[in-house]
Amino acid sequence: MKRLFVIIMVLLVFGLVVNAQEKFDEAEKELDAITDSVAIEEDTDEQIMDNDKKSTKIEVGKDWDDWDEDWDDWREKRKEDWKSSKKRGYFRGGAGGWDYYMMELKIDALDDKLAKIGLEPFDKNIFMSGGGGWGYIGRGIRIGGIGAGGKVTSRGTPIKGGDTKEVTMRLGFGGVIIEKVFHPFNKSEIYLGTMIGGGTVNIDFSQWSENTTWDQLWSGYDTTYTDNFRTYQNGIQTNYFMLLPTIGIRYNIFRWAAVGLNAGYLYTHKSQDGWKMEGRTITGVPDIDFSNVIYRFNIYFGG
Repeated sequence: MKRLFVIIMVLLVFGLVVNAQEKFDEAEKELDAITDSVAIEEDTDEQIMDNDKKSTKIEVGKDWDDWDEDWDDWREKRKEDWKSSKKRGYFRGGAGGWDYYMMELKIDALDDKLAKIGLEPFDKNIFMSGGGGWGYIGRGIRIGGIGAGGKVTSRGTPIKGGDTKEVTMRLGFGGVIIEKVFHPFNKSEIYLGTMIGGGTVNIDFSQWSENTTWDQLWSGYDTTYTDNFRTYQNGIQTNYFMLLPTIGIRYNIFRWAAVGLNAGYLYTHKSQDGWKMEGRTITGVPDIDFSNVIYRFNIYFGG
């Protein structure tokens, strides 16, 4: 229920922000119209001044030319100052790049099993890397796609001289994103968005003899096999649906390159009957929920 509330609130904020952006766009258009009017008046004043100079036919020689050049330089500088004060430096067409994620893991069901076979629990956080891209479709809306993957591993030899055990969990996802973008400051942006997609969870189990030699490797397949080489490998996996509402900021270091930070809530849903091992269904798997707050750092390039 808490996750549903978070998602509803994010979508509600997204709607309010979209409406605010429309009003912001209208105000910006009015400001542009006023600016154009001022520019027209300046051109008119300049034309009147030129006519006055022609009608009076004042012969001022080089001094008048110098004043005229200074006036032109001042007008050009004023135009450049006005242009530089407008929002610029952010992507207007599209961009793509690299993403780095961090998410806390709350998977007690797996950690309890690791403890029973003598291994340490998984790391508290999983780090994932990936990439993505998007393009603008108008009115500050852009669509695209992203994907990422990462893993955590627990390895050890619980008994001295015994077998080494290793359990690895791999988490990956990908999907379509839609974002609403705002540019309140120069060279920067604030955006709200949602990703809809899916992912896969793999849990791999391994056990092997300590200090394995070349001869021990082959002895496991020999017809005179003895139990001096023990190796086991198994793996299970399942697919899941995911929804990821996010809010983020991005700053353009250059016109074509930007860095950003993002925070969201990764909501996952999967079927308990979906766990498979080499095509065979695995029953009795506990409810392992990966839903949690997720953070993302990214470097994007575009124009």
